[in-house]
Amino acid sequence: MVGSTAGDGYGDIDAQVAAARERAERSGAWVGEMEQLTGHGSALRGGVTVEVDLGGTVVGLGITDAAAGYGGQTVAGAVLEAHTQAQQDLRRRAEASTAAAWGAGSATTAAVTDEVERLTPGADPDSPDDAPRPAGGAW
Repeated sequence: MVGSTAGDGYGDIDAQVAAARERAERSGAWVGEMEQLTGHGSALRGGVTVEVDLGGTVVGLGITDAAAGYGGQTVAGAVLEAHTQAQQDLRRRAEASTAAAWGAGSATTAAVTDEVERLTPGADPDSPDDAPRPAGGAW
């Protein structure tokens, strides 16, 4: 009989079922949290802002008129800087959420952290751009 306190072994099964239910509930809550997770970054004293989702896709971009006045090349560099910050923020948030749900040293946390890092590599603003840059003009 399930739930029996007798020495028939069913108590172990009840405990395993309860633990499985708890893990399923925790997993569902964690997945919901991760699906809503975004990272934020800014540059040019907040004049350029970037928001990325869990896949590293830009879901928000803001450029103030004051920041736009710096010109296209400066703003382009600021967008890359803010994007990299947003991805770093997202990685930190994803790792913290996963560690809270599954444990800081767990295999799940390590696997999720690795996956998020692969999805959000960050831009390298120092990498050379082979395309010639036009001279003159604000943009």
